[in-house]
Amino acid sequence: MRSVVGVRRYSELIAWQLAEAFKTEVFGLVKRSASAGADYRYCSQLVESSSAVSKDIAEGFLRYSAGDFARFLAYALGSLGEADRRLADGIELGHFSSAQCAEAFRFARRAAVAITRLRQSQLRYAANQRTTKRPGSR
Repeated sequence: MRSVVGVRRYSELIAWQLAEAFKTEVFGLVKRSASAGADYRYCSQLVESSSAVSKDIAEGFLRYSAGDFARFLAYALGSLGEADRRLADGIELGHFSSAQCAEAFRFARRAAVAITRLRQSQLRYAANQRTTKRPGSR
């Protein structure tokens, strides 16, 4: 079953591409900040949460079920929210400036919209699949 019309690989999804751009931007910020790198716990949490977004999108897509995909997209949104908050914490901690983080925040906002819309479409698709199945069919 292909739950996203015309998409054969998760890397074709705009939501995944934006999540990857966000992750790349966050990784660059961490690499350029000696203080963030020295704050091992903070750095580890930021890197993990920012990389989880695209990972969750890919994992959900590869489940080949609209319902599972929607669930993993919800995880991706949660990870995105966590990474966004940790990035803001990095500004408060003095690891980054607001200007340095502006592009990452822009990618985060765009990814959130794309993931939310994709999740809504998968929920609609899953609901439609449930209502169009006849009793006793697979």
